[in-house]
Amino acid sequence: MEAIQILGAAVLLIGIVLIGIEFYMPGFGLPGICGIICAVAGIILTGKTTSGRIIVGVITIVIVAIMLVISIMVFNSKRVKSPIKLDTDLQGKNLFIEETDMEYLIGKKGVAITDLRPTGKGKFDGVKLDVLSQGDFITKGSPLEIKEIKNNKIFVREEK
Repeated sequence: MEAIQILGAAVLLIGIVLIGIEFYMPGFGLPGICGIICAVAGIILTGKTTSGRIIVGVITIVIVAIMLVISIMVFNSKRVKSPIKLDTDLQGKNLFIEETDMEYLIGKKGVAITDLRPTGKGKFDGVKLDVLSQGDFITKGSPLEIKEIKNNKIFVREEK
């Protein structure tokens, strides 16, 4: 084996390792780009002929595919925390506010902190809420009153 082929094998190995590192990092970044460049350079330097380069390329693809399958299996196990997948469970009986829990807001008075066309934001007792106007356009700073809660949407009218 010639020195150039040994160098090619080393560059190819570095490329495969960098591609493996990319599996554990979210996004497509520097290790992936450098890994692909090193793998291609290693394939070209390692093979003496075109058929030899094709064989080395296929072997490289198989190795990377096996690494990908192994990393997916490792990430899907609960023992290893994935840097890519969010696997924390949200605690609580009900994560959504039901309409009946929001009925206490009906009749509250506040002020429009954005223009309502028909959606916008209003401030009621110091709390900012997303609201919808029941009528026409309401300008910023206008006094509001909550009139209805329907499908978890807060409908307001300009108080006159």
